[in-house]
Amino acid sequence: MAEPRQVDPIRQQIIQSLFSSSFEDPRSPGQASASEELITYLKVNEESFGGQSPTGHDRPSSILKRTGKGDKKVRYLLVSVIVRKNKVRLHKSKKSPHNFSIGKTWPLEEIRSIELIDPQTFLMTMAKTYCWSTEIPREKNDFLVSLLKIYERHYKRIPQLIGFDESILRELQSSPQSATNNDTESYALASSLQKRLNNKPSSNMTRQVDRNLKNLIRNGRSTPSLLIDEPSIGHYLEDEDDAKQEEISLINVEELLNDFNWKETGNAAALEQRLLNELAALEAANIHAMVESDDRLTSVVHQLDKAIAELDHMDRWLTLYTAELNSMGEDIHHIESQNRGLQVQTANQNALLSELDRLIRSIIIPDEVLNILREGNLDTIQGVQDIEDAAARLQTALESTFDEATRGMAAVQEKVELYTSHSNNFCKRLHEYLNLLFQNQADALIKDKTRGPRRNSLTVLGHEAIEDCLIKYRGLSLWMKEIDPRGHNELQTLYVQAVEPIYKKETKEYMAQMRLMLSKRELAEEATYVFSAASNIHSHRSSLAGSGNSGDFSRAPWEFKDAGGGKLPPEEGFEQILLTIVPLIVREQNFISDYFHLGNKGPKTFLNREELKRWRPQDLSIKRTVIKDVKAQKKLLEHMQLMFMFLSEELINFIDYGCKHDNIQSVGMLVVIERNIHEYQKSSQEYLVKMLNKVRSRCIDIFEKFTNEQLRAIEETKVTSKKRKGIILFIKLFPRYCERIEHSMEGAIEGLEVRGIVDKAYERIVKTMFDSLEAIANDSGSLVDDKEQLNFHTMMLENMHHFYTEISTRKITVLEPYMKHAKTSYDKHLEAYAKSVLRKPFGKLMEFFDGIDDLLKTTAAPEEVKFHLRFNKDSLKKVVAQFPGKEIKKGLEASYKRVDRHFTQEEGLLQVVWRNIGQTLIDNHRRYTTIINKCYPDTNITLEFTIEDLLHYLSELARSH
Repeated sequence: MAEPRQVDPIRQQIIQSLFSSSFEDPRSPGQASASEELITYLKVNEESFGGQSPTGHDRPSSILKRTGKGDKKVRYLLVSVIVRKNKVRLHKSKKSPHNFSIGKTWPLEEIRSIELIDPQTFLMTMAKTYCWSTEIPREKNDFLVSLLKIYERHYKRIPQLIGFDESILRELQSSPQSATNNDTESYALASSLQKRLNNKPSSNMTRQVDRNLKNLIRNGRSTPSLLIDEPSIGHYLEDEDDAKQEEISLINVEELLNDFNWKETGNAAALEQRLLNELAALEAANIHAMVESDDRLTSVVHQLDKAIAELDHMDRWLTLYTAELNSMGEDIHHIESQNRGLQVQTANQNALLSELDRLIRSIIIPDEVLNILREGNLDTIQGVQDIEDAAARLQTALESTFDEATRGMAAVQEKVELYTSHSNNFCKRLHEYLNLLFQNQADALIKDKTRGPRRNSLTVLGHEAIEDCLIKYRGLSLWMKEIDPRGHNELQTLYVQAVEPIYKKETKEYMAQMRLMLSKRELAEEATYVFSAASNIHSHRSSLAGSGNSGDFSRAPWEFKDAGGGKLPPEEGFEQILLTIVPLIVREQNFISDYFHLGNKGPKTFLNREELKRWRPQDLSIKRTVIKDVKAQKKLLEHMQLMFMFLSEELINFIDYGCKHDNIQSVGMLVVIERNIHEYQKSSQEYLVKMLNKVRSRCIDIFEKFTNEQLRAIEETKVTSKKRKGIILFIKLFPRYCERIEHSMEGAIEGLEVRGIVDKAYERIVKTMFDSLEAIANDSGSLVDDKEQLNFHTMMLENMHHFYTEISTRKITVLEPYMKHAKTSYDKHLEAYAKSVLRKPFGKLMEFFDGIDDLLKTTAAPEEVKFHLRFNKDSLKKVVAQFPGKEIKKGLEASYKRVDRHFTQEEGLLQVVWRNIGQTLIDNHRRYTTIINKCYPDTNITLEFTIEDLLHYLSELARSH
């Protein structure tokens, strides 16, 4: 009787998880793999190669080493077939607590080689090499045999086999057909059945298959899903094309299915379950028969009873030992608890000792340290160093942190009170000492006769002596700031009050000496570039530039008559003052900031005072960033305002004195002030910037007042000359005025506001000049008279020409629009002047042809002009006859004399105007000739002078004059 195969729970779980209707193909998500059937499987341990495949001749040895201690992952290799497509695949699956999942899938043809490493381990190479091992060598052998048979059947070849020696091959081939073999044969038969079913077999064939299946069931042969006989499977695997055997198998299967009431539309799962139940019954019957037929079973049962009795005896002894061990465990637990308690007690005692030791060290200061604070020498550097160390010990003791219990101890409170008393006493001692030191140093500088300004050394000396004396107490100043903030603030005030008289005395003396060094400008010098000064000098005579000498124009407008001999212009003297005083202010503020610790630099606490040793005196002259501490910045500002409260008034008085005779000096002073403001605007020098802004406001007021005076002087300019010709005084002075202003602006850097102030003044003055010039040129109130018109054009032409030629050389950007206006006005008046001059000798000729021009604007045909009474042919002959060449020459001579009276050679306008007159006459000749040819054709009437005649006459006049 053949052995029936037992139901494999692992196989059932694999089928339920992966090959039921609810499973989705991992390569085709969303599509069920109900058509895919499991053939066989193998449980393996997968070896990890760290991302690398084993290669080389030593690969087996390396794998053996890895299998001994490497990472092993349990996996299941599944061989399945997609029945409808007849495709075989190899899956690598992972088992979870409840089901299986596929991690990777390969088509069977991707297997390149199989290598046996040892009875349990083998390598399989697809795209990469995998190392798998099994616990039971037999299962590995059965799986590989099935795999190779399926591979050979499908592809008519087998993959490369390594390590398969002849003995192993014989063993594999001779091994009995296990469940795995049946799986392989089942797959072959299932594949063939599917082909036949797809070809719709006949009913007779189906009945034959059913009968064969029934016989197979009676004989006890089974497969995972179908029952077939082994000779049929072998014959099928040997010769796939044997049609007869396939038909018999199909008939057997069909008969078996009919016995189970199977139809093509039936439930395959129900059929499978019925087959499994039948199989289980057969296997149970086989086992029962085996037990009843074997006499050795009684002996086995007797031996099992004996073993169970021995186990019971051992269990009793183990129970006894367990009780003893439990009793000993309680004792051990008690001992361990006591030991832990002793350890905690010891740790607490050690912590208490450490805390007491720290407390003692923190609250006890040796008497010699306290004596240093009471009697230490403050005059020497070493003495100050010793006192700083003692003060640090005292501060550490006072700032020690205690919990509430420790702070409440009488001994601690007593020590704190004692050290607080020593601290207060030392603060008082240091306060009195430094106050006395401030006064002594200040008195010594005030009484020093060598510090006053001298003519050969006009400066204010710094306070380096005070800095060198005080800087060694900088550390104690920080200590006092932390321990006694109020006393520290009082020290700052005392220092400022001590030093302020020195700065006040020396600064006033310095400025008094600077006033003596200033040059003074006379009214006549100002009259060469200042409108108001020139108006005062010329108030009793004409304001035309040519009416008298208005000053020395040969000297540059910024030069002084008394220059030399050490004299300085006020703006240069003011610049020298700021070059002297500003560095003193910067250095003094930086010293106060460093000494009293009001800035960003330096240590934050006295205990970190080592940083003070890196301080350098030269750092005091460096510009510093804005102080982040708002309170410290405010305090520093108050000190500087108190120390230099006199300075802004002294600078304003100096400015007033310097601008007394020359208000334009305020421009140069303004440049110097704004340059310093720009330099220190974003620094910590808040007082300096505020003080300079106050002084700047005074300079702006002076310049605004000066500008208004110039505007008023321009507006009040009168021309008393009857001829009203020549360059107006303010037009002549304006270029020198600009030259003087721009000289003061030479030190201005880009971005200063003074440029805008000056440009605004330029615009106001130029607008006023142009308005006043036109008013003066049209002073008669009527331009009907030819003479008045000629005088108007003459004055406008001369002044606009002078303005344009002079200002264009100055390169002042803001005046460029006004230069364009002057050029346009000049061209307009030049053209008008030329027409006005020619109208007197050639008036009839010009009026005749101008009338024809006006008529042509309203007449359709030019030939119609000669039919007008005023412009007929006879009128043309009459006009032309009045201007022969002789008359033209005479008229040009008269016109030249007239132009010569209007213009001088000084401005170079005479030749320019005369050339323009000649060109105008030539242009008129061409225009008249064109009109005659257009309006009077076939009359043979022409002008009695030619262009060549005109050029000849003009050339003769030019040579004769």
